[in-house]
Amino acid sequence: MSEMRTEEEQIDAMKKWWEENGKQTLVAVVLVAGGWLGFNSYEKSQQESAAAASAVYQQVLVLSASEAAADKGQRAILLDQLQKEYSSTVYAQFAGLFKAKDAVLAGDLEAAESELTAVVENTKDEAIQHTATVRLARVMIAAGKADDALALLANVKAGAFEAEYQEATGDAQLAKGDKDAARDAYSKAVVASERIEANNPLLKMKLDDLAVAN
Repeated sequence: MSEMRTEEEQIDAMKKWWEENGKQTLVAVVLVAGGWLGFNSYEKSQQESAAAASAVYQQVLVLSASEAAADKGQRAILLDQLQKEYSSTVYAQFAGLFKAKDAVLAGDLEAAESELTAVVENTKDEAIQHTATVRLARVMIAAGKADDALALLANVKAGAFEAEYQEATGDAQLAKGDKDAARDAYSKAVVASERIEANNPLLKMKLDDLAVAN
């Protein structure tokens, strides 16, 4: 009988606990489960978006090999689509780099600067950010904004991209007419290139052109 009472007491205790805490516990379980399902749904949505953006980007690459006006027009439409419909993916940043290049070729440095600035500010990919930063500096130099380019280049941690940054710095200094500063930057770029075993003949030509006569 004592065992029976003990079991009854346990059941009564469980009932009482459920009356006092059951609803809150059920709500917590539902919220946790809902959050997990929501996260999984978000992840799936992101993956699907990335896959769709990748397919569009592949079309861009195919069309880039064509000089036909119709293909160039279609590529421009696809680049806009990547930026508008897939802005959360890395392909939107690739689109920005593409559009900046097109703008430079068309002589529209202002548009190129705008596209590259957007990439620098919005991308979370370190390699893309460095690439866009260096290209933005070169566009600024071409637009006669060497000081702006130097300010931009000085405000970043170059890391593995030191050679590119130093070369661009040299270009900006040369554009300002400071050959000594340009030579120093090119020399640092050569050292950085050799450190990562990169071959850049153009960089060495730039440095040779500024060699001090004995």
